[in-house]
Amino acid sequence: MLKRIMLGVICSVGSLMAQQTFVNPLFGGADPWVVRDEASKSYLWCFSENDLGIALYRSKNLTERGEKTVVWRAPKEGPYSQQIWAPELHFAEGRWHIYMAGSDGKNENHLAYVLRAKTDDVMGEYEVLGPMATGDGKDGKSPLVWAIDMTLLHHDQKLYALWSGWDRPGTDRQFLYIAPMKSATELAGPRVLICDHSEYPWERTEEGPHGRGLNEGPQVVQAHGRTFVFYSCAASWLPSYKLGMLELVGKNPLDPKSWKKSVRPAFESVEHTYGVGHSCFVQSPDGREWWHIYHSKQSREPGWNRDVMMQPFSFDEKGSPVLGKPVKRGEKLDRPSGE
Repeated sequence: MLKRIMLGVICSVGSLMAQQTFVNPLFGGADPWVVRDEASKSYLWCFSENDLGIALYRSKNLTERGEKTVVWRAPKEGPYSQQIWAPELHFAEGRWHIYMAGSDGKNENHLAYVLRAKTDDVMGEYEVLGPMATGDGKDGKSPLVWAIDMTLLHHDQKLYALWSGWDRPGTDRQFLYIAPMKSATELAGPRVLICDHSEYPWERTEEGPHGRGLNEGPQVVQAHGRTFVFYSCAASWLPSYKLGMLELVGKNPLDPKSWKKSVRPAFESVEHTYGVGHSCFVQSPDGREWWHIYHSKQSREPGWNRDVMMQPFSFDEKGSPVLGKPVKRGEKLDRPSGE
């Protein structure tokens, strides 16, 4: 009898510990985006649906995707009918918006679009607006230039768009750009290049003097009165994919001199977890912790088969984010605080 009681206690403790922890990867996928919706006390994940639509997932827990709803499907033909990449869900101006990149099936025709919710229901219908004016002319359209990975920056009660774009049509050279926004669906001025994409060897697709620079996937972290932008760099198809970091040190985000780049990678591959990048950042349910969501490669061979990972991060005594090193697959981590 005593043995059975002790066995039951051990099993109960083991079950409780399992409920208090989780392991990576969370699931297969790439370009993760998740946002905390305080109105519903839930997390909203946003993913491309086989490059032909956009799916949202709602969950009370950050460690689970929850129930899936496909909120938009691309038309069969047209400029945004294929290659729907890296969508992001944002709440701005009292309405939900999804920023995405789409093309007609040819990568060189990728442009940035925005879906605007028709109602207050985040899982409801959306209408397509755009393309966003990502060119160099005064109207931002002379001509429109390749653009992906658009995200939002809120600063001093003003709204800005950040994205990865080619310097000119057809060059296949990706830089980080910023532009002011007239509204959540329209840019208000021409784009501004905020940093060189090959200032350091570690930013290049092949690390060294002969590799080409590649910056993409900008993501904003604002905490302790400071603004940071993490970006993915090097080659997404190789284990060397990693994160760099910019800090807004000036008052005007449209002035390239207002941005300071870290001299070393902010987050990079290790032996057991590699090809890390295209991150997003979100707080735990109770707001006490910050969590880093990213994808990593499944194989060291060139390619885009990836998994979604998550781990906590902290800030140093000066308020700078410290992402640490990628965790091992299968390693047990405590669930987010308040989950």
